[in-house]
Amino acid sequence: MEGLVRSQGEYGISVYALERGRMLEGDPNARSVHFFLDSAVVPLYLIGDGLLPPDVDGHTKPPKDAPAPIVGTQDDNASYGAPFDALNIWELSITWQANPVASIVLKTQLPVTSFDSIFPCGGHPGQTGRDCLPQPGVQPTANNLLDILSYRQRPTFRLSYRNFGTYESLVTNQSVEALPAVAGVRWYEIRRTSGSYSLYQQGTYAPNDGVHRWMGSIAQDKNGNMALDYSVVNGTDVFPGIRYTGRSAGDPLGMMTLGEGTIIDGSGIQRTANSRWGDYTDLTVDPTDDCTFWYVNEYYTLAGQQSSTAGWQTRIGSFKLPGCN
Repeated sequence: MEGLVRSQGEYGISVYALERGRMLEGDPNARSVHFFLDSAVVPLYLIGDGLLPPDVDGHTKPPKDAPAPIVGTQDDNASYGAPFDALNIWELSITWQANPVASIVLKTQLPVTSFDSIFPCGGHPGQTGRDCLPQPGVQPTANNLLDILSYRQRPTFRLSYRNFGTYESLVTNQSVEALPAVAGVRWYEIRRTSGSYSLYQQGTYAPNDGVHRWMGSIAQDKNGNMALDYSVVNGTDVFPGIRYTGRSAGDPLGMMTLGEGTIIDGSGIQRTANSRWGDYTDLTVDPTDDCTFWYVNEYYTLAGQQSSTAGWQTRIGSFKLPGCN
């Protein structure tokens, strides 16, 4: 449900539903339903460059027959004509019967605190609009800066869903220009209560230290503690690496209160002519204890940098937040 599709002049988002029950049984006759949200019919800012489907964490399933919330973001500073900054929530409903009955509707728009997804990229000789974030030792005229991808109008993976019984919670994030020419992570918690959506909290994580934080992923443990993981870099002494922060469920809303931890410090830079970074990262909760967070992202070492222009490394880290046993 992510990414734009061009077909015979059409421009928009494809959304698919797959028949899970038959798929789990290995039935080759498992069916699917496909919707195409055409920008000739649906204003482009309502679908952006992609929509995220919910990804379930925890052992409590969604309510029976509840529609699946599918979430996008819109930025009034971008080029798609959005009148205000918001989260757009679509609902996908399907009943698998002899002739499946399915629908997708724009359920609601939730206005959010103003953000700017259009980062000042390029602007130097030899640079493109994807060359955004500086690395140590790299001149601004080089093509090996890093792509923030914030200008793509969509939240980044995942849309983490959890059913807490009295309410359902969805958390997601996106990269933004948090301070002038400094990348940060905007994050959201959406709640659905008795079928109605509300923006429970939101925040932008960007300590004022000149370090770019981007390409994040966010999730909650069984107690509602929240972790946020992301890439880091700056143009002087922070090589592409991986860090995380978090908050306890009872902390003041909109704040990551638990400080910043490091999964791995980088020691090298990306030297490819293509500045593309990630696409994307993933924070997931371990189902065995519903407390342990697992995060996967890329980083660079000096050895990898020297051995290959595409010598990134992959690191998988795990941690728990206080109060989850």
